[in-house]
This record gives sequence, C-alpha cells and structure tokens, in this order.
Amino acid sequence: LKVLASCHAALQSARALAVFPAAMRLFLRAVSGETSAVEADSIASVGEVFGKDAVVFGGVSLGPEAALGEVPGLEEGSTVCEVPRLPGGGDGTEAMGKKNKHTHGLCVRCGKRSYHMQKKRCASCGYPA
Repeated sequence: LKVLASCHAALQSARALAVFPAAMRLFLRAVSGETSAVEADSIASVGEVFGKDAVVFGGVSLGPEAALGEVPGLEEGSTVCEVPRLPGGGDGTEAMGKKNKHTHGLCVRCGKRSYHMQKKRCASCGYPA
C-alpha cells in the first residue's frame, strides 16, 4: 500500500509538471555578437519569445509558430542565434533561366566553336584576319 501511494504521488507530480511547464533559460546570440539570457516556457512559441527576428538553432531555422518544447535538442542553457533576414527573391536572374541564343559557331579555319556570328570574327584564331 505504501508503494502504491508513492507511485501515485510520483504520477501526480509528473502530471503537474506536464500541466505547468517549467521555465527554461535560453541564451540569445544577437547579430552583433552579444549574448543575452531569456526566460521562456516550453509551451511558448518562438515568435512570442524572440519577436519577429529570425532565429536558428542547430543549423535549422525556427519558424515563429513553432513551440520551444517541440524543437529537437533545445533544452535548458541552449544558445539560439539571431540571423538577419535577407531581402531577395522575386523576378531576378534565377527566374530568367538560361539563354537559348547561339552567339558562337564553328570557325572554318581552326574548327573551334569560337566564331562570333554577329561580329564575323573568330575569338580563338582571329579569322578572317
């Protein structure tokens, strides 16, 4: 009966920990290099704790909606790095693709594909000079 009571008490304390998660102390390394301590619950989301800044832990970018308790490897005393958000994307050179224009053809003198069609000159041997 005594063993049952101690098991019941251990189960109750485990349930209490699950309902009221303990606060974790995490360290945030800013872009400037300075480190600050942050207190957070394991059920809090990354966006609530760190704001709109982009943060990385273990080489993985953490989304603002991810809960701190669900991040694999994140525990008491872990360091989370703040990274700058880089502007970009859109209709840049990546979206344009490879050009399908033939600028150089075969040279009749040297046989290399160095004859510029518009300039009418070989880049390798200088034909027709």
